[in-house]
Amino acid sequence: MKTSRDGYRRNGNTWIKLFLRGTPWKTCATFTVYPANYMKQNQLAINNIILLNCLIVMIFFFPVLSFHRVLMKSIFFTAIIFFGTFSLDFVKRAQKILIVSGAVTIFLNWLDHFFPNHVLDLVFSFSFFFYNLFVVVFMVRHIAKSKKVNVTILINSINGYLLIGILGAVLLAMAERLQKLIYHLDTGAINFAGGTAQGFHDFLYFSFITLTTLGYGDVTPVSAFAKSVTLIIAVAGQLYLTILIAMLVGKFLSSSIERS
Repeated sequence: MKTSRDGYRRNGNTWIKLFLRGTPWKTCATFTVYPANYMKQNQLAINNIILLNCLIVMIFFFPVLSFHRVLMKSIFFTAIIFFGTFSLDFVKRAQKILIVSGAVTIFLNWLDHFFPNHVLDLVFSFSFFFYNLFVVVFMVRHIAKSKKVNVTILINSINGYLLIGILGAVLLAMAERLQKLIYHLDTGAINFAGGTAQGFHDFLYFSFITLTTLGYGDVTPVSAFAKSVTLIIAVAGQLYLTILIAMLVGKFLSSSIERS
C-alpha cells in the first residue's frame, strides 16, 4: 500500500483512511474507503479555489498597489500559470504540453522582469495569451462534458470568465506595444482619460469594463488593432456568459429530473 502524508493509504484504485480510537479497556480501528477519483477531484477543487483567489487578488487588489507593482504582476502571473496547469484533469499528453509551455512562459515572465525589454515583453505576452487561452478552452470543454453541476464546475466557470478578462488586458497591452514597435508612433493605441496607460492595471481596467459591456467612456481605442481587440473582448464576454449559463441550467435541470 502507498501511504500519503495525511494518513491515506492507497490500495489499487481506492484510498483507505485509518482511524484509531483508544480507551483504557480496548483499542479499535475504523476504516473509511475513498475512491481514487474522489481524491483527485478533491485536489482539483483545491487547485481551482487557489486559482480563483489569485485571479481575484490580481483583478481587485493589484490596481490599488502603489509599490512593487511590477514585481507583484510577475508573481501573480506565475501563480496563474502554475495553478492553471493543475486546475483540470487533463489527459497525459495535454498535461505534458501544458507543463512544458507553462515552464517556458514562467521563464519568459521572470526574464522580462529582471531584463525589461519591449521585444521580450511582447514575446512573453504572446506566450502567456496562448497558454491561458488553451486553459480556458479546456475549462469550457470540461464544463460541457460534466454531467452534474458541483462546486468545482462553478469555480471553473468563474475562473474561465476572469481569465478571459485578463487575456483581454494582455491583448490590449500587446496592441500598445505593437503601436510603438511597428509603427514607431508616440501616440498610444488606446486613449486614456489621464493620457497614456500608466501600467498593466490600466489595461486590466479597460478589459473588464469592455468584457462586462459597462463602458464608462473614459477609455477609448484609437488604433485599428485596439478596436478589433475591444470588439473581440466584448463579444467573447457575452458569448461565454450566454453559452455557459445555458449549459449550467440545462445540467442542473437534468440532474433534478433524474433525482425526482
